[in-house]
Amino acid sequence: MKEAATGRPYEWEFRRKAEVLSVPVRGRLTVNDSGSLIGALLGGQGIGQPLEFSVRDLLASGRLVRLLPDWSDERFPVYAYHRSRGLPPARVRAFLDFVFEITV
Repeated sequence: MKEAATGRPYEWEFRRKAEVLSVPVRGRLTVNDSGSLIGALLGGQGIGQPLEFSVRDLLASGRLVRLLPDWSDERFPVYAYHRSRGLPPARVRAFLDFVFEITV
């Protein structure tokens, strides 16, 4: 992923408890969606930082391996938007509850 203002890739952050390590990255392939990232990883094109819930089965099967497991405390923000007219519909609330459960 690239910063919109600069066009440069975001630094990768590695977290272990309260310790944070920022690492500038560069490479010949930059993607902006998880499907392309996972496809590139499965094709042996390098390393990446996909969200764990999107590769859980691939990790369990051994098709992908976790690097630096002691530095995997990273949490990515998830933003969900809905119309502000009162309470969200039940299906939106159920989706938000689901997303909250898999990201916590």
